[in-house]
Amino acid sequence: MPRLSYNVDEAALLKAYKISTLNPTQWEEVDHDLEDSVAGALTANGGDVEGDPLGIGSSVNVREMDMESKASILITSKSFDPKAFLTVMHPHATFQDLAQGINTLEASIDARSEAIRILVEDNFDRFVAVKASTDALYAEMKEGLLSDSSEYASKPVRDELKQAAVKANQVFLPVLENASKASKLRTTLGVFDRSKFFFNLPSFIMDSIDAGKYEVAIRDYKKGKNLLETRPGQLLPVGATDGQAQKRILDKVWASVEKAIGEMRNVLLSQLQDPSRTVDEHEKTIELLQDLPMSEDPSWTYFDSQHKWIMEQMNKTYEASVKAVNAALEKTATDESDPDTLPNLLASQLHNSLAALEKKQADAIVAQSTGEPVWQGIVDLVKNISEVMLSSLPSFWKISTNFMEGKFKKVPTSPTGTRRSPTQCKSMALDIIKLYVSLVSRFFTLSDMAVMASSSTKPPPLLPKNSSSLSLAHYLMKILGDIQETVNDLNAMDISNEAALGLKNLLETARWRFEDILVGAWLRDAQLFYLIETWTASPSDPSATLYITQMEAFQRQVTTAAYKLAGGVDLSTASLTKPARQNPITSAFVTKITKTFMDALYAFLDGMLRLASDESPIALGKKPFVVVESDATNPLDLLDLTDGDIRLLLVLSNFGHLAKYIVPSMITQLESAFGINISEDRQTLMSAVQELEKTLFESYAKPKAIVVKDLVKSGILDKDMDWYETPQPAEIRPYMYRTIVYLVGVHAQVSSAAERLIEQTMTHLVDELATEALRCFGQIDRFGMGGMLRATLEIEYMHQTLIKYVTPSADAALSELYNNISVAYQRRQGDENLQANLDRVKKTLADARRATGIEFLCFRKTATRSATSGSSSARSTRDASRSAR
Repeated sequence: MPRLSYNVDEAALLKAYKISTLNPTQWEEVDHDLEDSVAGALTANGGDVEGDPLGIGSSVNVREMDMESKASILITSKSFDPKAFLTVMHPHATFQDLAQGINTLEASIDARSEAIRILVEDNFDRFVAVKASTDALYAEMKEGLLSDSSEYASKPVRDELKQAAVKANQVFLPVLENASKASKLRTTLGVFDRSKFFFNLPSFIMDSIDAGKYEVAIRDYKKGKNLLETRPGQLLPVGATDGQAQKRILDKVWASVEKAIGEMRNVLLSQLQDPSRTVDEHEKTIELLQDLPMSEDPSWTYFDSQHKWIMEQMNKTYEASVKAVNAALEKTATDESDPDTLPNLLASQLHNSLAALEKKQADAIVAQSTGEPVWQGIVDLVKNISEVMLSSLPSFWKISTNFMEGKFKKVPTSPTGTRRSPTQCKSMALDIIKLYVSLVSRFFTLSDMAVMASSSTKPPPLLPKNSSSLSLAHYLMKILGDIQETVNDLNAMDISNEAALGLKNLLETARWRFEDILVGAWLRDAQLFYLIETWTASPSDPSATLYITQMEAFQRQVTTAAYKLAGGVDLSTASLTKPARQNPITSAFVTKITKTFMDALYAFLDGMLRLASDESPIALGKKPFVVVESDATNPLDLLDLTDGDIRLLLVLSNFGHLAKYIVPSMITQLESAFGINISEDRQTLMSAVQELEKTLFESYAKPKAIVVKDLVKSGILDKDMDWYETPQPAEIRPYMYRTIVYLVGVHAQVSSAAERLIEQTMTHLVDELATEALRCFGQIDRFGMGGMLRATLEIEYMHQTLIKYVTPSADAALSELYNNISVAYQRRQGDENLQANLDRVKKTLADARRATGIEFLCFRKTATRSATSGSSSARSTRDASRSAR
């Protein structure tokens, strides 16, 4: 078996297979002998690539070169390049080598020229013979066969061919035409049978769209498009004569398909803009649209439409809610032509709310007020805006997150489309949150906490004025709870740090603003709280009216609400199912609440002073607007409340209860709740309470003391009374009886209104009485036996009758009085029978005491104090006896 040789020349290979390149892309047949090709040039010389025409010698293997390079260095090639030859074959040749090569080349050329000359000389006779024969043949053909008349022998042949063509057309043309038509019909029927799917594609797609089978429609569309792009010949075979017509048919069918797909695209885009659809439905629609040719990613259609719709709906909801609030304000507005109308209305609401609190009724009942429809409208405003946002934003953000994470395959944008950053979704979501913050801030006129704290901000104009602070607190907590719940839901989405910061600022400014609103209403209600005084005795403490208990309940309720608004308790509905957990509040809120708490207490004190003054509603003849419905009897109903002294006593009693129990308890609770110490404020408040109590007591007791002193003075310093010459007493003069009867009246008044003040009032009056008696008797220069005994009898009668209220200071004054009488007593002749006179005085004293025992029963002491009375009487007798001696 001969050995195979794989050393094949490239030019020979191209010529053998009649191809132009070793890597052909299509079928071709190239005749290298006829065409001017490199391969033909190389193989025409027998493939001689050996030898060096310069005779220098070269180590370059020409056979290993590519065909183009070889053609440029072979001297037999038409594309021979001398420069390339020298560069490739003799890159290192010297000048002497090249000069020698020129000589060699010239000798070779001369040798070839000589060979050609010898060849011509040897065959010259042959060339002459061939030329003569050729000329003779040409002359003969010109005269015969190739004459001009016969058009060089072509005319007869052409005439015969024309006649044959006419005959053939007459015979075979109809047959051929029919055969062609039949063939076309068969071909057309075959094509339509094979392409039935393509031509029915428009109707298939429309049926799928009508049935909502968009995946099927897209699948058929892709199949049809693939057939049109990759195998159009299988749909309509394109010939040489009817290619344009067939193309028009395909274009017309495909235009119908594109029209149907366009309608489906519009349907899907409209669904993508429908906010009522679910996340899964929207994501499915986006995926379907991304399978269709689009100029822009369909995801942006969803984002743009949803962003616009949410923003528009939030604005529309806000405007509609504001109109509803305005309508409620107009409907529930209070006639302020009478300045007393609004305060009385608020006081009535406070009374009803406090009654509901006492009965532990629901917060909604406690919060009932005339402005309740307005508050409900404001609650609905905040809730509606939140619901509009939260009904769409979570879906929007979920799809945005999936889009930014690359869940949806990207659609390449058309040359007219623009590339949009996926982070723009985050900006859209942030726009929605900013709009929410803006709308809430606009309604409640929110601003930075530092700005609101440094300036006296007015309450928002759309808040009802005819709503008590208890009602206001309830709705503010409800509104803040809705805002807090919305903020929690938005923060759970984790949209961006900027969104979280904006929501945090919204919550903080809302807390501060609501605290401002509550504080204003708190102080306003505290100032008019005195209007709810119904002069009803407290069931738990008859020494105080129900007003004190209501005040404490009011303070507790509003302070608790202020604490919750400041962030002490989570007000969102989600927290209602969990155990209440208290949160620390900032010092700014603590300071604000504490200051308002103390200011409200001072306002209560002012109101109590007004109740005791002539400016009291009942003193001005105004009927109580609060009707107390109770089965229990009210002992204060028997009192004449138009009497200023009665009201003064009741207020004094309330002051005492306030100073002893209520104020210390409330401040202690406040300190415990907020973890603070306000001992200085406590001391200041207690000092104010005690000072006011002292002032009120003096305003009651001073006029009574003046009357008592005048009565005593009129009896002791009577111008008709001669204490030196007066006979021994047989009775007690009327002035002393009138004085004690007056004290009985005071005692009765105090005991009927404020029993706890009896001792304080009576001891004060007895002190004043003893002091005035001491002063008046001090003006008497001398006493006779009768005068001394009369003074002793009257003072002792007063002393024993009022012994229950004789204080050490009064007792000291009376002892000094006895001493002064004994000093001023001047003994005369006939005064020796002192003991008998004293016995008569004792009998007169005992008779007087028995005669007035029932009338002055209110001054009777207990058994333990009777002994003291006896000892005091004995001491008085001894003093009188000593003075007589």
